[in-house]
Amino acid sequence: MTEAIRALSRGLSALRILNETGGAPCQLVADKLGLSRPTVYRILETLVDCGLVSVDCNKVYCPTLATRALESGLTDDAWAVWIAMPALVELQKEVTWTCEIATFENYAMVLRDSTHQQNPYRIDVRTFDDRVRSMLTSAVGRAYLAFCPSQEAELILAHLERFGDRADPTARVRKHTRTALQTVITNGYALEQRSDYPRATVVAVPIRYGGRVLACIDIVWVSRAVELRDGLNQFLPALQRAQAKIEDSLEHYSPPTMVKKGDSGPPLA
Repeated sequence: MTEAIRALSRGLSALRILNETGGAPCQLVADKLGLSRPTVYRILETLVDCGLVSVDCNKVYCPTLATRALESGLTDDAWAVWIAMPALVELQKEVTWTCEIATFENYAMVLRDSTHQQNPYRIDVRTFDDRVRSMLTSAVGRAYLAFCPSQEAELILAHLERFGDRADPTARVRKHTRTALQTVITNGYALEQRSDYPRATVVAVPIRYGGRVLACIDIVWVSRAVELRDGLNQFLPALQRAQAKIEDSLEHYSPPTMVKKGDSGPPLA
């Protein structure tokens, strides 16, 4: 085996480990590969340089959207995140607080990316950044339900009535649920106020394209630092400008090799 092929094989093996684990530190990858830590560090940093892997402040290496695109083509939600993130970075600079983007998957909203690390008033990510968000109680979930096609919303609600909300087992579809979603449509945004620690307020709006909701974006702030009315006055206009900018970008840039993401949830019947 030539050195180039050996390096490629090791790189692919490291990428497979990161995909399987969802993210891992260098030492864990080294242990699984049976290689020295310096060797694996060079492999991982090469993958970072190629845009296939990212590394956070805790030195955890994670596969990027580019890796997902290699696996199955560029999915619609990956495309939306790719288009949206530059606008969210600019939004975070304007509002200071954390900005996030989430997409629908398996009857829940999954956090895809965040400007959390750039937020100087950082919320405790260990307790807030739960990745999977409820369709019924989170701002991004309600924004998705309110603005997605009505037939899709009814199918999701029917599933939640039958199987429950996996992200929030206490949540239920109730008589007022559809009325509350209509209020979200009227307002143009969804609101979430967390009563448990860390107490945070979230305002979310949808990202729409071709009659569908591809993603939802939000701004998160500490409730005791900024009152609700002040937060909406300060942050909502900026969030809506980012929303318009992202949707305009989606209209102007055609996605390469678009793959429509399938529904991975259990069947309703």
